[in-house]
Amino acid sequence: MSIENYFNDGFQSDIAKLQFAKVPQVLKDILNDPQLVLFGGKNWAHVETDLQNVKAEDGPMFVLCLFAVVATDQCMQTYFRSHYRHWRSQTAYPKFGWVRFGLYNESPLKLFSAPENAQVIDTARTVGLMGDFMVFYRQLLDDYFHQNAPDLSADLFLSRFLNDKIMDLNEGRLIAAFKHHAAGLISDSTKPPFSGTDHCLAA
Repeated sequence: MSIENYFNDGFQSDIAKLQFAKVPQVLKDILNDPQLVLFGGKNWAHVETDLQNVKAEDGPMFVLCLFAVVATDQCMQTYFRSHYRHWRSQTAYPKFGWVRFGLYNESPLKLFSAPENAQVIDTARTVGLMGDFMVFYRQLLDDYFHQNAPDLSADLFLSRFLNDKIMDLNEGRLIAAFKHHAAGLISDSTKPPFSGTDHCLAA
């Protein structure tokens, strides 16, 4: 099964198998997000529980697709706020994070490092899928912005994400593979001057 076929046919049912945490109503009201739910916990503490009901053969594709929706959600919230409400109204994907004295988004890159460290997915197979996944992910971004936000682009989006401080995380083979393939998807001419001080963990 290709990543595209899995995303369209299997991912939506698998994402419903995550262990969700309720968000206090006051935070939903503050964020104006009545359907908001969380998964994962700090550093994806619940990675083993979250993945236990996903078929082992689908684990690599699930983690890659989960990264796509979480990274897109957090980057849209951080850098493209004027488009974020529309994105949320269309998707309402669960957010990757936890609640303490507020809502904390976890780094999307930990969707790669946590299952690799816990040895709950086939790391070698996931690395092997990364190139195809990044081509598919870029196409998803191209299609979404063309249809919903023509003033944005996949190049701009990926430039913001890849220059964010979360990219300082260097842990494991999956993150290395992601960075290797992602860097080749945008041209240097589209990369904006960036201080590197912004952080994609939008509150």
